Amino acid sequence: MPAELLTKNERTASPPILTSTSHEDELREWARKHVERVRRLKLHVAAFVLGMVVLTPIWALVEWQDNGGFKRFDFSDDGTPGDWEPWILYVALIWGLVVAIMALKAYFDRPATEMEIDREVKRLKSRG
Repeated sequence: MPAELLTKNERTASPPILTSTSHEDELREWARKHVERVRRLKLHVAAFVLGMVVLTPIWALVEWQDNGGFKRFDFSDDGTPGDWEPWILYVALIWGLVVAIMALKAYFDRPATEMEIDREVKRLKSRG
């Protein structure tokens, strides 16, 4: 048994793990971040769906109570009785937009390839 594989207690240590190149490390780090972003996105999509499932009946009940029942389903600006305030639409649109931006980032953000870097360097050199 080689002496470098023995620990203080005369136990054998595991053989050293070979380290990978820096490019592989960068790629592995990007892949780890990508997996975390996708998991986070799934959590936010589930929260959005659950939130809308909870908020929509609350909105309907509040509007029903404020307006004396489902007499009219009108989104007018004058606020007369019987008109429904569309605040749930604002919540859904803004929250949905945030989740959509997170989805775009999770699925379209990727590391630059060597070919893209070379092409950009050539473009910058040709400019001046």
